[in-house]
Amino acid sequence: MPAPGHPLTAAVLITNPSNALLIVHPAKPNAPWQLPGGIVEATESPLDAARREGREELGLDLDIRVRDLFAVEWLQATRPGRRDRVAFVFAGPVLTEADTDRIALQREELDAWRWAARAEAASLLHPAIAARVVGPLQRPGNTIYRETRYEGTL
Repeated sequence: MPAPGHPLTAAVLITNPSNALLIVHPAKPNAPWQLPGGIVEATESPLDAARREGREELGLDLDIRVRDLFAVEWLQATRPGRRDRVAFVFAGPVLTEADTDRIALQREELDAWRWAARAEAASLLHPAIAARVVGPLQRPGNTIYRETRYEGTL
């Protein structure tokens, strides 16, 4: 039986100088694009997980700080046997072309990355993720909180 509480995830919202979003594609058939990130492990904070996922998934040491917390969201489980979870999204750095030249994907988990304009990202990302990130960017220290409920799905 799983431990009580909500699983935590951490993701990073990375942009380029044109304000396009860096999105990644899981190495799974028919998976939607997503932000770099993943599960927060038992021994780490959401911030540490965001940094670790940047290293693992992209091969980059991202300068992410506590003040870069962009959004926190509680997400209701979508199927029986699944648990509600809490997602942390951090505003990552603006990457230059030199930075993007150093991206080395974690091929066991990801098969592609790309830049996407906000409108395009809205159509490529899972709708719950798109709702978090396609609006205007928050300033550091101005975190948003959301709840995503799936009424009648369980």
